[in-house]
Amino acid sequence: MALTRLPTEILDTIIPHTLPEGFESLALTCRKIYALCTPFIERHNHLRSQFQRFMYREYSRDPLLLPIRNAFDLITRIAIEPMVARYIRDADLYRDNYPPRARVPQLVPDVYRGGPVVTLFADSPYLRQAGLDWKEYYASIKEDLKPRPHYSQHAAAFILTLLPNAKTLKLPRLWKPLDKTEKLLDIIIHKTKQSNFLWDSPSLAQVTRFESYKSSGAGHRFDLDKAVPFLALPHVRLFRGPSCVAIGSDSIALASKDPYLCYGETLEIVHLAGSCIDEVAIADFLKHTSRLRTLKYSHSKKGDSEDWDICKFVTAIEREAGSYLEELSISLCEPRSSVTPGKASMRGFQRLRKLQLPLEIAMCNVANATSRVTTPNEGLTGQGLDKFEQFIGDFVPASVSQLSLLSSGTDHHEMALKVMFRDFAARKDSQLPALKEIYLSCLMSPSADDAYKEECAKLVAETDEAGVVLHLMDWRDMPTIAWSEA
Repeated sequence: MALTRLPTEILDTIIPHTLPEGFESLALTCRKIYALCTPFIERHNHLRSQFQRFMYREYSRDPLLLPIRNAFDLITRIAIEPMVARYIRDADLYRDNYPPRARVPQLVPDVYRGGPVVTLFADSPYLRQAGLDWKEYYASIKEDLKPRPHYSQHAAAFILTLLPNAKTLKLPRLWKPLDKTEKLLDIIIHKTKQSNFLWDSPSLAQVTRFESYKSSGAGHRFDLDKAVPFLALPHVRLFRGPSCVAIGSDSIALASKDPYLCYGETLEIVHLAGSCIDEVAIADFLKHTSRLRTLKYSHSKKGDSEDWDICKFVTAIEREAGSYLEELSISLCEPRSSVTPGKASMRGFQRLRKLQLPLEIAMCNVANATSRVTTPNEGLTGQGLDKFEQFIGDFVPASVSQLSLLSSGTDHHEMALKVMFRDFAARKDSQLPALKEIYLSCLMSPSADDAYKEECAKLVAETDEAGVVLHLMDWRDMPTIAWSEA
């Protein structure tokens, strides 16, 4: 029987069940169906505008409703109107109860008086499958929120059981896994891996983009291990991890735990800004990311961490991801950051098209090479550098078409340019046949050495002769790898 031939009473019952996922498609089926959908359109548009791109707010966007400042406020709203949860596409949970301006105790209904909020917890299949007593879990939230509103990890984790249509997820700034919430998270990830979208859509199963919080101090640092459960989601393609910390082989302990064994296998883009990760941890991480195409990393020293061995870091990336990585950006957050001297291996990248690196890595290679071919009295001088050739062929993979070099213009960086670009026009076609553009900073910086600026100016003619476009730019205007959305 055709849908339009069904009695109006039946159609009136069907239409609310299509909200929000199939409502618009159904409404456009024909004039008759559209007419029947008309009474629902205003409410649909209102909920979509309020919740499709959700974030906690100090003030309500709807003057008739209280503001949703934290996870328990959102739980209450969903308990009263369950359809709200299905409208959330972008779940930005970062500002959970921050800043905590409320001074009155949060209203948490008594578990024995019942009501929609209590029923939501009592009927939760996630709590039941995690082996958690729902009354004890509810009591933990109530305790978290006494005597005035505070951040509740228990409430924040429970929210993650209520988002069947979320495409993007950003964690609360105070996210800190606890025993109960870890058990709950295990069940969430397990259910997403067992889901079949033909008839089942568990919470978080549709997430394609995950972002951890940006830490605000040593006490709130985000260990990379905390991201593993979310990187095990079956469709996550993009991971933004500001301020991630991972040092040594034990930094990603959850990788060996079911259901996280295959975490990262769907990742295509990773952005680790202001992070502190060593070569051992990045190698462990990349072993799980066979589909990764873009990696962007900026290094920031955290606490008592040692000098960063940038050469070993890049070599670890080449070893684990050199066969499939297409775009790589590595930078230093702090000017003149301390790095450990060494020699980086780059030629093993087979498909790399865009490459962005700080000149510090070139200086490491130059220092390493000149130490082998010069006397102690020569050092990084012109006479010593004349003995070293063909450095650029080892430094930049042959597949690179766009090269970006970041520099403060100090610390003898002109020496790195002398070595890298000596006889560039003559060697370019044989060593770098794909190279089309070079971006070089920081010509306009007032702190740059005159020798560095002079060397930059000399490169214009050399690169022009080789048919390569050289862009001399202020470091603030340097292009970054184009960021495609997952």
